[in-house]
Amino acid sequence: MFFRILRNDLKRKKVMNTVLLLFVILSAMFAASSANNMVSVYGGIDYFAEKAGMSDYIVLTLNENGSCPADDAIKRAKSVTDTKKENIIYLASKNLKKDGKKYVDFENTGLITSIEERKLNYFDANDEVIEEIPEGHIYLGGLLADESRTTIGDKVSIEIEGISKDFIIDGYIKDALFGSPFMGNPRVLMNGRDADEYMDKDEVRLFHTGSIYYIFTDDLKSLKQELSDIQGALLSIDKSVLKMTFMLDMVTAGLLMAVSICLILISFAMLSFTIKFTLAEDFREIGVMKAVGLKPVAIRHLYLVKYLFLACIGAIIGYFLSIPFGAFLLKSVSKRLLLGNENHVLIGIVSAIAVVAIIVLFCYGCTGSIRKMSPIDAVRNGETGERFRKKAVITLSRSRLSSNLFLALNDILSKPRQYVSMLVTFTVCLLLITMLANTANTLMSDKLLFLMGTTDSDVFMASTERIMETMGSRDEDTLRNIIEDIEDKLKENKMPGKVHVELMYNIPVTFDNEKIQVMMQQCKDTQTTEYVYSSGMAPLYENEVAFTRQILDDLGAEIGDKVTMEINGEKREYLITATFSSFNQIGKVGRLHQDVPVREIDAASAHAFQIDFDDDPTDEVIEERIEKLKDIFETQEIFNKAEYVDESTSSASTLNYAKNLVLVMAIIIACLVTVLMERSFISKETGEIALMKAIGFRNRAICAQHTLRFASLMVIASVISAIMTIPFTRLVCDRIFAIMGAMSGIEYKIVPAEVFILYPAILSVAVVAAAFITSLYAGTVRADALGNIE
Repeated sequence: MFFRILRNDLKRKKVMNTVLLLFVILSAMFAASSANNMVSVYGGIDYFAEKAGMSDYIVLTLNENGSCPADDAIKRAKSVTDTKKENIIYLASKNLKKDGKKYVDFENTGLITSIEERKLNYFDANDEVIEEIPEGHIYLGGLLADESRTTIGDKVSIEIEGISKDFIIDGYIKDALFGSPFMGNPRVLMNGRDADEYMDKDEVRLFHTGSIYYIFTDDLKSLKQELSDIQGALLSIDKSVLKMTFMLDMVTAGLLMAVSICLILISFAMLSFTIKFTLAEDFREIGVMKAVGLKPVAIRHLYLVKYLFLACIGAIIGYFLSIPFGAFLLKSVSKRLLLGNENHVLIGIVSAIAVVAIIVLFCYGCTGSIRKMSPIDAVRNGETGERFRKKAVITLSRSRLSSNLFLALNDILSKPRQYVSMLVTFTVCLLLITMLANTANTLMSDKLLFLMGTTDSDVFMASTERIMETMGSRDEDTLRNIIEDIEDKLKENKMPGKVHVELMYNIPVTFDNEKIQVMMQQCKDTQTTEYVYSSGMAPLYENEVAFTRQILDDLGAEIGDKVTMEINGEKREYLITATFSSFNQIGKVGRLHQDVPVREIDAASAHAFQIDFDDDPTDEVIEERIEKLKDIFETQEIFNKAEYVDESTSSASTLNYAKNLVLVMAIIIACLVTVLMERSFISKETGEIALMKAIGFRNRAICAQHTLRFASLMVIASVISAIMTIPFTRLVCDRIFAIMGAMSGIEYKIVPAEVFILYPAILSVAVVAAAFITSLYAGTVRADALGNIE
């Protein structure tokens, strides 16, 4: 009997049951794919590090006259259990060419690694370890593993100190050390014999080589203290911090997980509404079943069987759809990471079963109202005939609205509980979209420039070769000559200006019993008061210093404490006067006063050259000059402030991808909700529609009234989301920026036309279109259906 009733019910309510099945499928698909993706990404970073053979601590050095300054310090360190050394050749963008011209611009120094001497495992696009590379072929990693920058199959040449060889790009590698956008260093993997041809050249071996030390230890804290005095270290990083460089991938996965949870909750809310509406619509059947002696428990079992059947079918379909959907969500992440999730089938099945269980529990809870129904409800059309309050909120006689708009608003205001779920759904969809849009726009704006550790300048010019020339020189005037040369070219081309560059130095810092190596920033051509600080006062004297909050936490120090730093072989005390936020080194940096006598040739790395024009040009003039400068200096790595932030974070494109994906999902969810609700309204209001037709209302007017309900809800949802978008964005994204190193001071860029007009308009058009198309079903209701309570 149960299955006969189930079959008849499914046939009688095809549209309602189809939409309900779609919501179950979406719930299962989101749940299974999101759970698997979170395990893949968060567990995948550990999995990637393990399979690559990553060590506990990594040190990157620049050799001095062919010898590495870190060898002795690492050999002396008692906390070292094992060490692997990888010899590398440094590469500037000018060294990589195609048809005699620069192949691609990149800001940070590149590295050439021999496949035979590798100490890490590198993986190809199929997640297979690359064991050998033929002579004349290379693999690209880091920022060069990007189809928008390079092309597999291209024939390129690498020319260093007069040695030039041609290579064919065989593919991209997944690099556990330099594979994240935050590291920014390109890697070239080649055959050992090809690498040896460069190494055999004395000029290359003496001035263009370095080493990567992969150090294993049982006592990381002691190791950091023992290695804090290494001179010439360009990078010193432990495995836990290295994992954080892949934070953007974790953040993207986390945001999509949060979006999926919101969409799952929306789906469950719609399921709850559908179940309650079905019960209200089935008052006659329930009343008759009670009249013939069926108990409430038996009647509830009927509905449980129905929804269990739909839930099982939807969960099975949703599980299989979650496999390609999850892969699609991880498409951008899987290009950089070796993702390992050996239990993906089990996790997907458990997630689908959980969806089924929740739906059945929903059904059981929602069918509790069956106990209150009586056989007399079948006679009274499901109503008691009693009402103790005024139904209408607004009156037609006092309203200047058109009849259709009046009826639509009156329906919403007189029965608000019926429309709350839709209003919440539309508002949440808009908030999710605008939150991602605000974050992406902020990452592409100059509002985050202060987090780069730079002053406000007109133009930023990245030049790897000029920085390498400074770092590899023993002439202390090298950087000053480079800056003067740039200024001379600016003057020759009638755009005079001043040039400066932020340098970064690895300096040992001691406080009490804590000793760590800190990347310290300094620019001798600026004042420390020109930078932004979170608390305290800018260092005003040579013996004052500022650190990020993360460094103070590592040291156990606070503002007002004194730390000891060793600079040029001399130890001195420095007073901590301020804290600041920074994206550099995942937020672990400090700032020296401009008068501290560090040598520019000892710099470990540098930012882009900053140009400040003398005539204070407008933004339009700056853009014109940027194009001229690209031709003058023969590089594309010249940016305005917003472009420099985008280039430095390399994250806006990923968030834009997530935003567009969420926009599509939000439109689908909103349209399904609209179709479900409108179809429910037509079924519930059959008598009212028949009455309206009987007194002269046309189908067009009835469709307009029903469509205006949803249009009005979208207007209300747009207003609510506009009010909540900034606090909602701060609630979610402040925590994300904190992980990236920005503990405070974030000012979001809001694009009013996009946030308050474009996205609400897109969602509104989709919802109104879905409502209008569904409302056409009201045309099937005839005036003689006035007395039909079916």
